[in-house]
Amino acid sequence: MAKQETNNRTMGVLYGRALVQPTTIDQEAREVDVVCATEKMVTRFSWDEDYDEMLVCEASAVRMDRANQGLPLLDCHNSYSVHSQVGRTVKVWINESRQLCARVRFSSRPEVAGLFQDVVDGIVKGISVGYEIYKFEREERPNGARPIYRATDWMPIEISLAPVPADIDSGIRTGQQQHPVEIINKRITNTTTNMKKTRATETGKTMEYVVEGDPVKQGDIVTVDGVKGVALSDGEVGDTITLTLIEEEVTPTDSDEAKTNEDVVAAAEDVVAAAEDAAAAAEDAAAAAKDAAAAVTEATGGTEQTEENRKRTQAIQQMARAAGLSADYALALVGTDLTVEQCSTAIMRRLAKRSQENGVNGNHSVRATGLDAGTKKRMAVENALLHRIYPSKFSLDAGAREFRGMTMVEIGRELLSERGINTRGLDRSEVAKMVFNRAHSTSDFPLLFEGVINKMLRAQYEFAPEFWDKIARQTSVDDFRARGLYSAGVANGMKKIPEGGEIKYTTLKESKEQIRVETFGEGISYTRQAFINDDLGVFSIIPSAFVRHWDMLRGNLVWGLLTDNVKMSDGKGIFDATHGNLLTGASSALSEESLAAAKTAMMKQKDIAGQIIRMVPRYLIVSPENEMMAKKLVTATTPVKFEDVNVFAGAFDVIVEPRLTDPKAWYLMADPYAVDSLYYAYLEGNEGLRVDSTEEFKTDSMDYAVRGDFGAAAIDYRGIVKAAGK
Repeated sequence: MAKQETNNRTMGVLYGRALVQPTTIDQEAREVDVVCATEKMVTRFSWDEDYDEMLVCEASAVRMDRANQGLPLLDCHNSYSVHSQVGRTVKVWINESRQLCARVRFSSRPEVAGLFQDVVDGIVKGISVGYEIYKFEREERPNGARPIYRATDWMPIEISLAPVPADIDSGIRTGQQQHPVEIINKRITNTTTNMKKTRATETGKTMEYVVEGDPVKQGDIVTVDGVKGVALSDGEVGDTITLTLIEEEVTPTDSDEAKTNEDVVAAAEDVVAAAEDAAAAAEDAAAAAKDAAAAVTEATGGTEQTEENRKRTQAIQQMARAAGLSADYALALVGTDLTVEQCSTAIMRRLAKRSQENGVNGNHSVRATGLDAGTKKRMAVENALLHRIYPSKFSLDAGAREFRGMTMVEIGRELLSERGINTRGLDRSEVAKMVFNRAHSTSDFPLLFEGVINKMLRAQYEFAPEFWDKIARQTSVDDFRARGLYSAGVANGMKKIPEGGEIKYTTLKESKEQIRVETFGEGISYTRQAFINDDLGVFSIIPSAFVRHWDMLRGNLVWGLLTDNVKMSDGKGIFDATHGNLLTGASSALSEESLAAAKTAMMKQKDIAGQIIRMVPRYLIVSPENEMMAKKLVTATTPVKFEDVNVFAGAFDVIVEPRLTDPKAWYLMADPYAVDSLYYAYLEGNEGLRVDSTEEFKTDSMDYAVRGDFGAAAIDYRGIVKAAGK
């Protein structure tokens, strides 16, 4: 028998495509028939869930009060001016094919004559119908399909001519007024006549539940508003847990309709086991995400409430990204009161549910998943903004063309409307207020601008070339603690073994240096005034400046190892007479002789075990003042006499670095990938700049933090020689 549960929500006016019947045009009477609605199902999108809507076209379901008095025929749903009404229905009826039909009559006003003629000529074909729904019957479908919402109480309120009619697949467009909608959940309970046992079956749905009264154990059956569900985890009072909803198939007797908790649990074991298997599959992703969140927390520090909120938001977004969940889902979690730990659990459960839907429950059925309409639209807007900011770098995608000429306020209206928020009648300032007030809860805009900044940070800019990454070797670390870098050497070497002799086992000698990655950052603020003024300068100028700053910062840190003569673990600078890599005095000025001396010093270097390394220098590094001399020394010539031969022609790559503040000093260096010398490191998985929206509780700006994690260190002095030049 049918089992019903009722809940309520508010909705606005919905629009659907109507069909003109061209054979019914009466030019003399200025009338034509249209099909207003059919029972074909239409996909709708909402905050609660996506569903397939069906308008029940029968007398008991359609409120004909307004229709019997005549529905207005409007120009593009403009209900704010009587001049926008171009006609009226003269008859509305439901035909034998269960279609709602109407005959509309056009006004005889001169300004409407051209519009009617366009309808006659087939130029204007778009007819859109506005209607309100007061009651849905919600019916679930198997295998994860969208539920069916049957509108069993609804009313047509207007018909409009529109150049682009509201597409039946485009989702909900809210009207000026909101009204309550009753939703009846129809669920089926099968009964037999000779059974007392209660059997639990999975409905394929889950719900969040805040534990109250007594703690809940995993596997407990919890009843919420008459709906039963299996707890997927333990929960203390106040915790938010996930329930897998179940149906009960009960055969009552004359004297006993009681159902024991143990019976239901036993029958639901398969449901819980499936969820546990899926959750186990998600643990690795969630654990990695939690580690990343912990690393961010350690790096950023801070004790004030706003800083804690910022770290919480960033950690939740990182966990959601690591788990492959949508940015919208991350925003929804940010808007809750859950802790980071609880959000991690919620993400695991979300993954468990998705795994069940994709076949972990043993049915091996896979449901195709994709981006929701709101996310697709936001991505299209992002592309349109990037093309507007930097057209030579970002081409315009087909889906973004409709947003090409829109102002930021117009884009704001579009995205708010996509989320079911009405902006009709609001001026630019009011739209901006709505956008910025919602930016700290569940809005597309923080994610939209975050995406724009991210892509701008990754664009290729034509800056002056940097060479710091040529003189150092890249590595990565997995946290912000100091990490050891080792240099090793073999002490004994190969020895002759006499007949019957014994092999001498070698010993390993090593030295240790350390490298530490630190976080560096800058901020971007997009203000309400810039939004209203349609100003995108903050996105066109600042990200490229940040990229330049990031390059300069990394270069400063790497080159600083040389110019600051960084201390090694032996307490001496990297360049020291005892290291055999420092030339001083007038003879060290850049020349053919000093270059030969530097090369000799490098080639005589021994490892820590006393073995010759046999290094070959590759880079000649000079200040701008020494550039001409350096290039002369490595340029091939045609000598007249033997003593004029350039012995270093083509021997080294010259690097001219303006950060070398001593104009006379120069360096000779081996390839860092052949001999350990200098290292630079990123936090693992974060080799570039990243952007996150910050939470400052301001309503006049959206703020973003751009961060990078980087460190540099010297591991060995043997691969580089310095000549003081004086």
